[in-house]
Amino acid sequence: MSSENKHFDIKKIAELAKLNLDPEEIDKFESQMTDIISHFSSLQKIDTSSFNLKNWEIDKNKITNVSDLRNDNKSIGFNEEEIFSNAPAKESKFIKIKKILDR
Repeated sequence: MSSENKHFDIKKIAELAKLNLDPEEIDKFESQMTDIISHFSSLQKIDTSSFNLKNWEIDKNKITNVSDLRNDNKSIGFNEEEIFSNAPAKESKFIKIKKILDR
């Protein structure tokens, strides 16, 4: 994705976030968003073809073999009664909440 061709509709983002922005703030945030995307777009230039997927970086740049990481263990989850015990309402197998977005 080229940052030069990307336009961000800050008004729409602000509307979705329920923010009231004045025109100066809209211009400022649009410029900042373009700068951020441009900065991270530079990561596309990094050659990752020789990256070893058998290593994983954790804890202060310590490289660890994947085989040295702990195994994921399956555990018993919550039952339906526990899940819905604090829910405001239930509909079928779903938690029902009040509408929070008004469009």
